[in-house]
Amino acid sequence: AEAAPGKPLILLGLNPGAEYGPAKRWPAESFAAVAREVSRKHGNCAWLAFGSASDWQLCGDIARLAGGGVVNLAGKTSLRQLMALLKLCRVLLTNDSGPMHVAAALGTRVVVSFGSTAPVLTGPGLPGDARHQLLQAAAPCSPCFRRVCPVDFRCMTGISPDRVVDAVLRAIGLG
Repeated sequence: AEAAPGKPLILLGLNPGAEYGPAKRWPAESFAAVAREVSRKHGNCAWLAFGSASDWQLCGDIARLAGGGVVNLAGKTSLRQLMALLKLCRVLLTNDSGPMHVAAALGTRVVVSFGSTAPVLTGPGLPGDARHQLLQAAAPCSPCFRRVCPVDFRCMTGISPDRVVDAVLRAIGLG
């Protein structure tokens, strides 16, 4: 990310994995589109991509598709390091996952795309916590609580990158 005069650098996190299964994973292209657009609109941010070692390729793909400004840390942090870095992030853009709960517990705002799961059951922090942006599509089959989508993944593809960009900007105080 290029430095913008007068704007301090902010750290933002990406957590594109979800161990439960692919039905909980918002598309990599969408994560990259959000990173590109938020970076363009803010002008002075760096993205840290978190995940397990098995997420290395996914995070690398997002970094490549974002065109810069994303540091792939998948499989490179201990739990203690992950916690320290999540605490430094202004926002974590994530799927419904363990790191989502860790970030929320540390006081970091989270923006979450929910597909096969329900925010009321598995969402971060206390119900109704206004710090977090919990996004869903109006898919009649969601939540299904399946690991793999048996139809067309509309619960996740129905959440547009533009909607997520707006949520991230609101979470960092620019929306």
